[in-house]
Order: sequence, then structure tokens, then C-alpha cells
Amino acid sequence: MRLGVIYISLALALATACHQPRYILEQSSKHYAVGKDGTADSSFTSFLLPYKQRMDSTMQLVIGYTDTVLTKAQPESALGNFVADAMLQAARQVNTQTDAAVCNQGGLRIPYIEAGNITTGKIYELMPFDNALTIVEINGKVLIQWCHHMAAAKGWPVSGISYAIKEGKAINIQINGKPIDENATYIIATNDYLATGGDKCSFLIPLKATPCNLFIRDVLIDYVKALQKANKPLHPYIEKRVRYAE
Repeated sequence: MRLGVIYISLALALATACHQPRYILEQSSKHYAVGKDGTADSSFTSFLLPYKQRMDSTMQLVIGYTDTVLTKAQPESALGNFVADAMLQAARQVNTQTDAAVCNQGGLRIPYIEAGNITTGKIYELMPFDNALTIVEINGKVLIQWCHHMAAAKGWPVSGISYAIKEGKAINIQINGKPIDENATYIIATNDYLATGGDKCSFLIPLKATPCNLFIRDVLIDYVKALQKANKPLHPYIEKRVRYAE
């Protein structure tokens, strides 16, 4: 039995030793223009049709309405306030002690939502990525650093936080109307992208983070649906949460 093992090992060694490495000797590439002028493959189009119809019925579903244009802007905007308010409300259902919410400006992927009906598809356009709601525990000093970071970026969507921007720094920072305490611990709702250091937020990585197991776009959809059920329009106000110092 031992001799058989030796023979097998020797055979494998020889086979490996005899294997010649392979190298790429030549390669070529060609560009193919992709546009609307091409002829559609009818068989493939027919194959996709039932899936497209099912998707369209979902994406075109009206979930609520807004009586004003929701525009993305800085330092504060109606579109950003909508997203941050929805995040804070959802986070407080997970942890009632949640103080505030922060979303990065780049997380909003469309420039505006027109006045009128809001569809599921529009929310997917606004938030196409699978960013998840996350709650972080943060001390006041690091939260001040975060506010400075947002101020340097000309302001991000926030809810429960207010500050003024002066020379690229955050001043007069308040949490729910009270001056921030650098020695206190705050509970902040954000997205998993930021909580794991995205958008140059590496200072958030060491923090205790709790996932809420909710996609933020689902949070937004539920928020709009709840307003629709109450027969209310989506109408976030500009409240000088983030402003330039005078």
C-alpha cells in the first residue's frame, strides 16, 4: 500500500513537471457600437416580454404624490430632507433613542422629483443601489468631525442635526435643537456605505454599527406610502438645517 502511494505521488510529480506554461502570443479586440439603430432580436425580445411587463407593472405603480418639485441642492434641499427624514423615522422604529440621520449627497442619484404622482420606479431612480439603513453609536467629538466633513463638502442631507457652514467648517452644531455635547454619545442613522468608511468617512469605521436590515429605497417607499394612506402629499420644507453663516 505504501509503495502504491509512492508511485502515485511520483506520477503526479512527473505530470506536473512536464506541464509546459502557456503564454498569450496574440490578442485582438474590436469595438461594437451599441445604439438604438440596431435590429432587435425578435426571439429574445419575446423571451424578455413577460419579465418586462411584470417589472413595468411594479415600477409604474403610483405610491404617493408631491405637491411641489423636490430638488437636489446644497447646502440643504427638499429632496435631501425627504430622504433624511424617512431614514430617521425608520431608524426610530428600530431604536427609539435614535437622535438624527445623515445621508451623503452623492447617495441621491437624480436631480429632482417632479410635482405630481410618485412611482416605485422613481424611488429606484433616486436610490438605485442596495444601500442599507444602519445605526451607529458616535461620541460628540467624532460627530463634530463628521459635521466638519459634511460642511467641507458643502452640506449633506440631515435630519435632527443643524449647523452653519463658515470657511468650510461646521459651526453652531445642534442635535434636536440643543448644542452638541462633545462628551455625549449619540445614536445616528445613516447608510452602510458611510458606516463602513465610504465617501472619505474612515473615522466612522471603528464605531459600533447596527444594521436595520432595511434597504433605504424601501424605507423611502414605505414613507411615501404612509403619507398616501393618510391622504397627505410629500412636502418636505427647507428649514435651514444646513446653511451658510452670515
